[in-house]
Amino acid sequence: MRPKSIVYYEIAYLASVLLGIAVTAMTWTANSQTQEVEQIRATLGPSFLPILYVFIYTLSLALWYFTARVPNAVAKWIVVGWFVLSAIGVGLALIGGNMPVNLSGALALAAFVLNAIAVYLLFRPDARAWFGEKA
Repeated sequence: MRPKSIVYYEIAYLASVLLGIAVTAMTWTANSQTQEVEQIRATLGPSFLPILYVFIYTLSLALWYFTARVPNAVAKWIVVGWFVLSAIGVGLALIGGNMPVNLSGALALAAFVLNAIAVYLLFRPDARAWFGEKA
């Protein structure tokens, strides 16, 4: 039986991934018309970015599986590290004024908050025991 914190982690983490997918879909057209993306297409080909996003979301689901279904401490720390990187990105976007002030920006922040909650839940005593750590 999975601990309550892991069950709640699973809900928060998967909700953040789903919101991330929604934000990607909502912003795909606008983001694909930037000069940076055009340079990537010219260098790496037109299918690089879609493949990259599929890889990222597949990795997200693999990390979910190895944290919420099969306890793996390495996957836990990868989730934490990925969260730290996203926190840096969100912080820089907010400081630089690059966070969209529309629905996609709000959903991106909601996904970040859900991810923060998920990471917090990984460190509750019952979750630590799930990963074989001292509670």
